[in-house]
Amino acid sequence: MNQYNSSIPKFIVSVFLIVTGFFSSTIKAQELKLMIKINEAVFYDRITSNKIIGTRHLFNREGKKILISSSLEKIKNTPGAYIIRGQN
Repeated sequence: MNQYNSSIPKFIVSVFLIVTGFFSSTIKAQELKLMIKINEAVFYDRITSNKIIGTRHLFNREGKKILISSSLEKIKNTPGAYIIRGQN
């Protein structure tokens, strides 16, 4: 069994957060609410295919309407490929 490198998911999550910050700051950020949920298990466990690593939701000011929603997941049958998939 190969030794799991825990720095890979940390890097991927960092990129996910940076992209989230970039796109949310290009709009009037003071009028939006951003919620990001990261699955802590990915920092300690081996990442399996189709496992969702994190999700993000961008809400309007009242928090009633989701404007952007996406998830970060590992691509099936690839050793180091991840995808950010829109859910809207």
